[in-house]
Amino acid sequence: MTKKITLLKYQEVLEKIHGKECHLLIGNGFNRGLGVNTSYPAIFQKMLKNDLGIYKDAKDTVKKCSSDLERFIGELTKDIDDKNIFLKKYVANKVKQDFMKATHEIVKEGIKNLYAKENEGIFMLLKHFQNYFTLNYDSFLYLLLLNFKSEADEKEQTIAFQPSLKFIEKDMDENQNNIYTEIKEARNDGTVSIKFESKSNSTVQNLSELNKKNFISEVEIYSKSNSKNWKASDIERVVKSLLEEEKKNKVLSKVDDGSKQITLFDGAKDFVFDVNKETQNLFFLHGAFHIYKDGKLEKKITQSSEKALYDKLEQILNDEEKEIVCVFQSENKIEAINRSEYLKKALQKISTLSGSLVIIGSKLDDNDSHIFNNIESANIDTVYISSRKGSKTKNYNKAKKIFKTKEIILFDANSISYELPN
Repeated sequence: MTKKITLLKYQEVLEKIHGKECHLLIGNGFNRGLGVNTSYPAIFQKMLKNDLGIYKDAKDTVKKCSSDLERFIGELTKDIDDKNIFLKKYVANKVKQDFMKATHEIVKEGIKNLYAKENEGIFMLLKHFQNYFTLNYDSFLYLLLLNFKSEADEKEQTIAFQPSLKFIEKDMDENQNNIYTEIKEARNDGTVSIKFESKSNSTVQNLSELNKKNFISEVEIYSKSNSKNWKASDIERVVKSLLEEEKKNKVLSKVDDGSKQITLFDGAKDFVFDVNKETQNLFFLHGAFHIYKDGKLEKKITQSSEKALYDKLEQILNDEEKEIVCVFQSENKIEAINRSEYLKKALQKISTLSGSLVIIGSKLDDNDSHIFNNIESANIDTVYISSRKGSKTKNYNKAKKIFKTKEIILFDANSISYELPN
């Protein structure tokens, strides 16, 4: 008998994992779900837009290589004489630098638009997980997580364009403080019951989950029902202040990318990744543009401006002793991983996990089998995987072949919302 495959709603997944040990793995689909397209084709299109004069004649080559960066570089350099090491290296470095610059610009623009929407629901997603893993090499997840770190933690530890949200605490008069206290208690502990006339069952929702408009409406109903006689302007002012306080307190205090600042023998201070740091819970499984190898050390770029970032990337690419820790190729990824202590630690970490795992935005491609094998060997009991409705059968069958000993639960990718519930 054929198993009936159902798709949970995203909110149902959050309810199932609430309060339990759970970890997050994201692919490029996660970025795209937030309007940030960092797919290889999109990055090459950005490169073309940025520098049409250079790349306009390479469009057919990009297509031939299926937008694989390493294959593209190989095609460009294969006709260069092997003795001309300088030209081969120059072409490779130029393309990689343009590729990273284009990706960074896409992320920068996307994250600016995201914060412009004041999309508080991002926190609702990120707060559920103990460990964060990304298959992407861009800084998007890193920037999202840092947005919820305390200001004390994030000083001098950021890469270029990490946005910071400032909050202003407002003093209130005695009357408003009384209102504030009562509304805050309701916000923290209160619930609202929604009952449909044709239904005997009611739905209970926490007031803390309501958006500003609906929360104000509930407070106004409460005020009228209990003869509080609160002015609408006072209610709105208190709620605004309360929500600002909530934003300020939305801190993911345990986000740790594994780096720490050390003073080197020449007196310079750099953020270096410590493979023995047990508190690390953010891992770039294929490396990232802000991670680079300097001799035996693997470091983090913390430049504060775009120009400084690009200058640093160019310096690294042109230094024989340095290289960006980033797996650009689509095949034989394990070879590149084994050359980096950071990447080996990230991959090994997966095999130590227990509880459940949520996968968002991954096609479960064969070229990531090294990661899926470690998930299969881990003490993970349930794997939740985002899927489109039209692909649910194919994705379920593929997942069952990969994760033979795990319970597979699919959820509707279209139901993923990064906004607070209405």
